[in-house]
Amino acid sequence: MKSTLVNNLLLSAVLLFGSAAFAETVTIDSPHGGFTTERIQTVSGSVSGNLEKATIVINGIPQMIRLQDGKFSLSTVVAPGTNLIEVKAGNASDRVSFFAAVPPRDIKVVLTWDTATDVDLWVLDPTGEKCFYANRSTKTGGNLDVDVVDGYGPETFTMSKALPGNYSIQVQYYGSYDKPVTRVNVYVVLNEGKPNERRKQFQFVMTRSQQVYHIANFEIDPES
Repeated sequence: MKSTLVNNLLLSAVLLFGSAAFAETVTIDSPHGGFTTERIQTVSGSVSGNLEKATIVINGIPQMIRLQDGKFSLSTVVAPGTNLIEVKAGNASDRVSFFAAVPPRDIKVVLTWDTATDVDLWVLDPTGEKCFYANRSTKTGGNLDVDVVDGYGPETFTMSKALPGNYSIQVQYYGSYDKPVTRVNVYVVLNEGKPNERRKQFQFVMTRSQQVYHIANFEIDPES
């Protein structure tokens, strides 16, 4: 009886410490927090454990990130003021906050997707000019700040001073890489970091490589 109890205790200890040894840990190496004047930040770090992807949440916008040998790195356009970044893997997470003294943007459009594919963000302004990878800066001040070619985003469009009128958001399923179905999320952030900030989210499922899909329209009022 005593021997059985001891063996059970030893087994429990092995399972406990064994699971702890293989539990995930997350470390964000950059940014380090504090203060920055750089609009585009590289978020990088590491995740222990045998995982291929993790989740990152940047100022409330979630997406998957690819892990290569336990490392991750992506570029993101930060918001004016306080920014919060959190990376999650399994039951582990790490977060960092920092203050960005950067010029405000009236419009930010963020595209993310859920497979390791190439998806392109297109934004057509009220004049009809298209901002995309081959025309990254428009005459009216629109910019494709971040272009990603191998999943999962984010691709990011910004405009410092919004032109009144109608904007069209389109995405091209540029290269499926044998992923027949890819789900995209598009977030429109107006007046980011200001008291009158507004957000909209749109979702869509893409099924055909090279196809261009219309996702949504949004309007900028002349008085806003």
